[in-house]
Amino acid sequence: MEGWPVPRRTSTFHDWPYSGPARKCFHAWIVNLTPPGPDHCIHDCAYCYARHAVYTRARAGRLQVYSNLPELIERDLDRIRLCPPFSISNTTDPCQAVPAVLRETRRVVDLLVRRGPSFSMTTKGDPAFLLDVDGFCEFPRKSVAITIEGPAEVLRLVSPGAPPYSKRVEALRRMAAEKVPVIVRLDPVILPLWRALYGDGWKSELAGVLSDFAGAGAVHVVCSTGRLSMAGPRPSMFGRLQEIVGRLSPEIAREIKADYAYSREYTSEGYLLKKPLRLAFHKLARECAQARGLTYATCQETHAGETDTPGLPHCEGVRLPFTLKGPDGVFRPVEGCGANCHVECRGRAPPCGRRSLVTTEPLRISRLR
Repeated sequence: MEGWPVPRRTSTFHDWPYSGPARKCFHAWIVNLTPPGPDHCIHDCAYCYARHAVYTRARAGRLQVYSNLPELIERDLDRIRLCPPFSISNTTDPCQAVPAVLRETRRVVDLLVRRGPSFSMTTKGDPAFLLDVDGFCEFPRKSVAITIEGPAEVLRLVSPGAPPYSKRVEALRRMAAEKVPVIVRLDPVILPLWRALYGDGWKSELAGVLSDFAGAGAVHVVCSTGRLSMAGPRPSMFGRLQEIVGRLSPEIAREIKADYAYSREYTSEGYLLKKPLRLAFHKLARECAQARGLTYATCQETHAGETDTPGLPHCEGVRLPFTLKGPDGVFRPVEGCGANCHVECRGRAPPCGRRSLVTTEPLRISRLR
């Protein structure tokens, strides 16, 4: 499939849209390679959050790809002195096997390597094409996260349009071999599905995938048990997953609603695995991860002190600092910064000198000039 190029009309700059004391996300500059919406990613994952967000429900009829992102980013970089880490692409996969997507991802990464801001990327695809970008391997302020939602049987059910388990682990291994810090997003773990597939053996499966991740060179695992929606297009996210479980175990499918409860905790609304079940799972997963040399954190469904490995800069695990622009236009790291301003710099002088950044409110570009 070839993507259809479309220009983006506005600045790419926005931070994670979360605020309040439960925010776990560091400040970031989020760049999406495509417009939001179900037509712009070929993976068609059963739990796709982007598919069910209100702002993504319009159908475009074809896969569109922004064609002018580096130009827009560079324009904003020229307007600011202090730059947060970039997060590349959060509504659709930046490494999906669509030539136009890969081309634009490469152009964005090439710009960031040349200009110097920190950056991270999350994908189910193969980011190995970035190894040919001049300076990418040597660039010190980057990380790549590979989403692997569970064992091979889980992936075949929840993300059949994405690469299979073996390909994702191999992508992880290849990036790690080039000294790229690699994270695994074990996210989301749909526990009723694991129970339907493996019965009481699901804990052994969990230990097995964590051993695979560690053996392939991952340094950190980010995990969630999902925030499921009953709203949006039919079948809803919750409904799609319930149907998948029901084909394996009608009994477990009938029990799903009893295991989840509606919540507006943390950053958004949806159905979360009930807290005792959630905490028990994450504590087990953290123990398994740490026993294999991995650090562990949860994504927006527990407090850091409940389930995360102590001492992490934030839930993504890899420290990515703000950067400061020099006279040559190149951004260099702010020493002592981890970008998690509302946690690290609360009650102390920020190393960047910007007290206005010590907030859980989403970052505005006007604060960076």
